[in-house]
Amino acid sequence: MMALWDSVTDLRQVEWVAVLVIMIAPLVGGTILLTARYRIKVLLNQAKASADYSQSENVKQLQDEIRHLDSELVNTRRELAALRQATAPRALSEAEERQIVAQLQGVKASPVIVCAYAMEDESYRYASQIAGALRQAGWEVTLNKASMNDFKGVTLGAVNLMQRPLLGQGELSNALRAAHVDLHPREVPQDSIAGPLQDGALLVVVGRK
Repeated sequence: MMALWDSVTDLRQVEWVAVLVIMIAPLVGGTILLTARYRIKVLLNQAKASADYSQSENVKQLQDEIRHLDSELVNTRRELAALRQATAPRALSEAEERQIVAQLQGVKASPVIVCAYAMEDESYRYASQIAGALRQAGWEVTLNKASMNDFKGVTLGAVNLMQRPLLGQGELSNALRAAHVDLHPREVPQDSIAGPLQDGALLVVVGRK
């Protein structure tokens, strides 16, 4: 060991090694530091990208849910409107009533019997409106609530035991259809309507809705 301190050559080598160590150590330390900082930056960027993606996915899910709820709301409103229409009582609007009157006023017609379904007040109210429109047009109308026909809608018939020509049947059918009355051709047995029926009369038989 003492020989080392007495040898200039050896001391020069020690000096050179020490310089190398001093020079390399900061370089290694700096490299480690830069590598660590770069890795930290990468991890932070990944974390931010992950957070942005998660937030974007959440926003997309919320938008999908909103669109689904909007669609459900539209369907619900449509179904509710259909339900209201299906359950609402039938009625002639003022425009429909005026149309019936306009089409039938001045038409020469046989007497008309408007028959309502005996078991439903809704049928009678609707039949009353139809009878009222015909009366406004100047037609001779009798209204009763003695029909036992529970079919849906309205049908036209006649009481014609004497087989006489009946007037106004075609015009009546056209006017009721123009007023959106739900007409259906059916056979109406005369014994399905209680009470006396005037021979030579047209029948408007109002069933259930």
